[in-house]
Amino acid sequence: MINPHDAAQNGFSSAPLGLAYLAGTLQSHGLEVAIIDGFLAGLKGIQDKVREYEPDIAGITSYTPGFHSALEIASWIKRYRARTLVVLGGPHATIMWKQILATWPEVDLCVLGEGEQTLLELAQGRPFTDISGIAFRDDSKPTRSPYRQQVENLDSIPFPAWNLLPLGQYPASGLGTFNGVNIAKEPRIPVVFSRGCTGSCVFCSTWWIWRGHRCRSARNMADEIELLSKRYGVKSVWFADDAFSVNMDSVKELCREIVARDLRIAWFATTRVDAIDRELLLAMKEAGCYAISYGVETGSQPLLDLMGKTASVKAATDAIVATRKAGLRAVALMITGNKGETDETINQTVDFLKEAKPTSIGSVGGLWLLPGTALYQEVKRRGLIDDSYWLTDRPTPVYLAEHDAEELRRYTFALAYRTKVHTRWFWLLWSLYRMAKALQHGARTVSARILETTRVAGPVHPGSGRYHASQLRSVWQRASDTTGDKPTGTA
Repeated sequence: MINPHDAAQNGFSSAPLGLAYLAGTLQSHGLEVAIIDGFLAGLKGIQDKVREYEPDIAGITSYTPGFHSALEIASWIKRYRARTLVVLGGPHATIMWKQILATWPEVDLCVLGEGEQTLLELAQGRPFTDISGIAFRDDSKPTRSPYRQQVENLDSIPFPAWNLLPLGQYPASGLGTFNGVNIAKEPRIPVVFSRGCTGSCVFCSTWWIWRGHRCRSARNMADEIELLSKRYGVKSVWFADDAFSVNMDSVKELCREIVARDLRIAWFATTRVDAIDRELLLAMKEAGCYAISYGVETGSQPLLDLMGKTASVKAATDAIVATRKAGLRAVALMITGNKGETDETINQTVDFLKEAKPTSIGSVGGLWLLPGTALYQEVKRRGLIDDSYWLTDRPTPVYLAEHDAEELRRYTFALAYRTKVHTRWFWLLWSLYRMAKALQHGARTVSARILETTRVAGPVHPGSGRYHASQLRSVWQRASDTTGDKPTGTA
């Protein structure tokens, strides 16, 4: 199982939970399996481990951002050991399987959607034609088997193979001490209580991957947290669910289990603004939760309606206010440059942020166009993009049908600093920001030239030039790149 070497977003990556689940299922059936995380090992480390293991099957995760790194690994494996079956899984492979198999011969097969049972049957040597949930070549033509039915009882899925990952090597995230845990010093480990989402947002492809929403039992989830805590010393946990508290009664029961077992962990989760109440918030806090991220996206109700969001701006305001009153951090996940975005909708969003007062704002940036989403299909029909884009190694595209990149930067800046566009205060801050960027660019250029000179002159202290350049980053960077953050959603 391989996580590509550029899996990090903004320099951060957590343990590859999906691969750990796949490996856990294989282990439970007595099969030999290993996980290579390129975030920790790098490309050379991946290659060294493949040489060491000589695998019969190489499964590679493929998200849309970084997809070509998965192809780079697949190509190298085929050159090194042609008889290894190279399998791609993940959102991009699930959605774009036909293009992948028609274009890249180094990929033998794609796993579609939920992969535990599918990969197990592959590893057990069943014929492709007898396995549901895969895409392969039949007489050189891409074809797929019937979709596999989802596992309804998530408790029946073995725990992730945490024993195959060096959990202590993953980075911490955040600042502060909660439930006795300093989250700035403890590796943050992902878990999931549920799979899927009840929403159908036009920018998100979660529905394609998970096809509905399912939840584990509270006891089963608490068993895994207890295992992580007592066997592996994990103290900081991230619930990677798309909609953690859709089943509020189950989350309340989970919180009671965590408290009853005296599991001293600090954790946060992402959920819907219409899936909380005060009782739940207080239960989460008692169980060690310190923050909740909400997929708000915008403070304009007409834009929410265009996005296919079923929650309201008022519900978002109420959720954030209630979260802060319960003593938890409230993070508003926002997107700029949505379909129908205008100066007016940005200012409405600024008004929302000033009223709700979230502790912080996350994912402020342009709206990615991801395959499998309704928005992508609409943009395709308008002739603004086609599937050939994914044959290139260009960055994931941003929706620019209504605004250019410079305007998106201004919008992003406005939300990041909660300042209405086209006011005197906005233009003053914007001018200072542009000046800071110009100075930053100049300083980076000088730093790069100094570094190049020292390289020519002789060896330097490891990382000295890179470290010096990194010192030049400022708070203004938060609003500088409209493509720098992943919006709410999957793929």
